Amino acid sequence: MKRVVFIILDGLGDRPIADLGYKTPLQTAFKPNIDKLASKGIVGLVHPISPGVPPGSDSAHLAYFGYDPTTENPGRGSLEALGYGIKIGYDTIAFRVNFATLSGDVIIDRRAGRIESEYASQLAEEVNQEIKSINGFNFKLINTLDHRGILLVSGSNVSREVTDTDPHTIGVPPLRCKPLEAASSPENAIRTANAVNRYLRRVRGVLCKSEVNKHRMEEGKPPANVILIRGAGVKPSLESFHDRWGFKAACIAGGPLYKGVAAALGMDVINVPGATGRVDSNFSSKFKHATRIIKEYDFVFIHIKATDIASHDRKPLLKVELIEKIDHEMEILSNLSSEDVLIVLTGDHSTSCITGMHTGDPVPILFHGGVRIDEVKSFDEVSAIAGGLGFIRGLNIMPLVLNAADRAEEFGIKTSSKPRMYRMHYDR
Repeated sequence: MKRVVFIILDGLGDRPIADLGYKTPLQTAFKPNIDKLASKGIVGLVHPISPGVPPGSDSAHLAYFGYDPTTENPGRGSLEALGYGIKIGYDTIAFRVNFATLSGDVIIDRRAGRIESEYASQLAEEVNQEIKSINGFNFKLINTLDHRGILLVSGSNVSREVTDTDPHTIGVPPLRCKPLEAASSPENAIRTANAVNRYLRRVRGVLCKSEVNKHRMEEGKPPANVILIRGAGVKPSLESFHDRWGFKAACIAGGPLYKGVAAALGMDVINVPGATGRVDSNFSSKFKHATRIIKEYDFVFIHIKATDIASHDRKPLLKVELIEKIDHEMEILSNLSSEDVLIVLTGDHSTSCITGMHTGDPVPILFHGGVRIDEVKSFDEVSAIAGGLGFIRGLNIMPLVLNAADRAEEFGIKTSSKPRMYRMHYDR
């Protein structure tokens, strides 16, 4: 049975860009180590959710790890909270937050110039001092990483069945929080949405008066004068990754969401030096730690956020540079025996450097280590079309991993009291 190193480069896929000679950043980048894995492995394209559907990172990661995002997603907010070490109770919902910039009533920057955590934390504390409860609900705003944060709303009968206020674009006003039409308890959803809207109006007032924002404007930086919320979530309650797939798993990541997904699935989250979740993350540290712990764990998930940040900021040349840096540090993986270790490399979704948004385009994926070898020599969105894996969906990945790692149970075999897809490992 093989161990698995599972690498996700966030927002890896892209579209042809004029400044790159109508190639994607992945096609443009010099990446000998990644291409070597592709040339000695099998390649394909993955639709994280289904063809043409732009996925959120939370949904894509859950699908890749074999959890149906339509029925098993507790909500992005709660996953990010968990990744930041915030425990939420059953009477609490958590939203993912963006500190953002309004001009008049229109959003001009969804990330407030990627405001630094130092200042975003000050703003969150000012909000918490001014606003503690509304309509019987308690509110707490927490900064996590740069412009990102968590909003906790707690109280009797609080409902997650409400809409986002983040429109995921600029040039428009923030949305109003509304109850979902299919809410199981319309009364609770209406009450929650009304309280959230009142809270957000008051938050804007606090932020507009903040000395932090006055200083930012004096320095020519965009003020963080509004918060946008999305992904209302509840306390996760998911079957563990080990119980579902039989792997003892660890996660190496910098961003709270990805740590949260791993923690929600019972993976051990390994904090490594320099894993910032930004473009300055220490890629070498991540890969070195993976090679060290692969003997202790039989599934190591490595997440790298940098490629997605470059895409959202519409910086294709930076994305090329980051892919090349990541590739350089991946050379250490060549020390892993292909007889003992399966390497899987993909992205959780495509993010366009042209629009700065997630798209529904498929992402290349490769398997290396004891697998059939196809004729693909380069790892990119176009070359992968000819790969032996063909087109797959996110939920197909873990069965393929089990098979390639020689851990898949034969269909119809009943060696357990409950159905399972993995084969038990017996010491002999």
